Amino acid sequence: MLRDHLFARTPLLYVLITWGIFVSLWPAPALGAPLPARLSPGDVAGRDLETVRQTLEMRAVRQHLEALGVTPAEAETKLARLSPDELHQLAQQADEIRAGGDGVGALVFVLLVVLLVILILELLGRRVISR
Repeated sequence: MLRDHLFARTPLLYVLITWGIFVSLWPAPALGAPLPARLSPGDVAGRDLETVRQTLEMRAVRQHLEALGVTPAEAETKLARLSPDELHQLAQQADEIRAGGDGVGALVFVLLVVLLVILILELLGRRVISR
């Protein structure tokens, strides 16, 4: 066979092995992540304040604050009185709130999985819907 002839202890085999090792060990500078810019403490505080304000504007957060009896104006004045450390901690917790989402993504994922299972079963000739 041609494959046996090409790779039967010939120089071509050694060249291909050497080339594979060389390519796999060559550093890829494009894979290095850029470092974030150094921010001054004022920039960090401004970013934290903006993050907290965006979170307070979310509908679910507003409804929860209104249920607790806090008006948007009261929330803004209390936000202005926070120290930079407290503001940073609140901004980190605000990122966690946003990560949960509203469940629409989970619902879409479940629907896609169900449709995929139905499609696979139909392609295999199984009856999905019994009549």
